[in-house]
Amino acid sequence: MFDQIKKIGWLTVETGLLLIALCLVLNVILGQESGTFIASVADNVTKFTQGLPPGVTVGVAMLAFLFWFVKARTR
Repeated sequence: MFDQIKKIGWLTVETGLLLIALCLVLNVILGQESGTFIASVADNVTKFTQGLPPGVTVGVAMLAFLFWFVKARTR
């Protein structure tokens, strides 16, 4: 039961991140003609990332790489 809830939760998170990434790519490709939803998502992501201190982005990238590296070595 817990495993199913965990799988559904991760699927929801992955779907949300893919939707955000798709909105960013469409905003870059289409520009102002992308629509209000896509433009507002891209604007919110831009405001969020600009509001973070510089070390946070590097730290998250390093943690993601470390997680990937350890997971690849344990297989």
